[in-house]
Amino acid sequence: MRIGTNVLSMNARQSLYENEKRMHVAMEHLATGKKLNHSSDNPANIAIVTRIHARASGMRVAIRNNEDAISMLRTAEAALQTVTNVLQRMRDLAVQSANGTNSNKNRDSLNKEFQSLTEQISYIGETTEFNDLSVFDGQNRPVTLDDIGHTVNMTKHIPPSPTQHDIKISTEQEAGAAIRKIEEALQNVSLHRADLGAMMNRLQFNIENLNSQSMALTDAVSRIEDADMAQEMSDFLKFKLLTEVALSMVSQANQIPQMVSKLLQS
Repeated sequence: MRIGTNVLSMNARQSLYENEKRMHVAMEHLATGKKLNHSSDNPANIAIVTRIHARASGMRVAIRNNEDAISMLRTAEAALQTVTNVLQRMRDLAVQSANGTNSNKNRDSLNKEFQSLTEQISYIGETTEFNDLSVFDGQNRPVTLDDIGHTVNMTKHIPPSPTQHDIKISTEQEAGAAIRKIEEALQNVSLHRADLGAMMNRLQFNIENLNSQSMALTDAVSRIEDADMAQEMSDFLKFKLLTEVALSMVSQANQIPQMVSKLLQS
């Protein structure tokens, strides 16, 4: 007599295999904190997460670019503040020289300081740098605003520093002319500083927008990629128990042929 295939044992082994597999998956999710650990887990979601990660990375780079641009603009603004202070001192000297009670000797002394301050303005324009780049060289400074390549040009917002090499205050007439030119220069610097402030505000708002978008992308990735730890722990315990039950069933099913054989022999 021939005893047939032990179907019960085969079914028990298949159940054992499936439950062990699911238990190990839950264990991996618990260990990594993510439910997408392999491309085979969910190819569609893996593709979505990959695209989101790429865009989020681009946004982080754009944020750094905007922050660097703001730092450069602040460097320029600080330099123009110094230029403003110098011009105000030059105006004071010109007003003092324009006073009809001054002697030529006094005006010569005032003019020496005046010319020295003129050179200081030139020095500020030539030496103000950010990250080894000259701030007032008139070069294009395109700043990437976002992760898809939109840019803004900062050239017009960082003009060359005003200089006053062609003016003197050695005479009352020269001093009067110098006052008018210095007031024009002060107005020019004020307008440039207003441009800098507007650009800094724009970039700051852009950073806030990029941060908001980045947070939204992070939340989206979390919903797709992150594992529900409570659910994974529940699944792990469930399939661990089912694995133990299936293992016991396999053991018992394997004993059935022997039991049948003994019954037939008795």
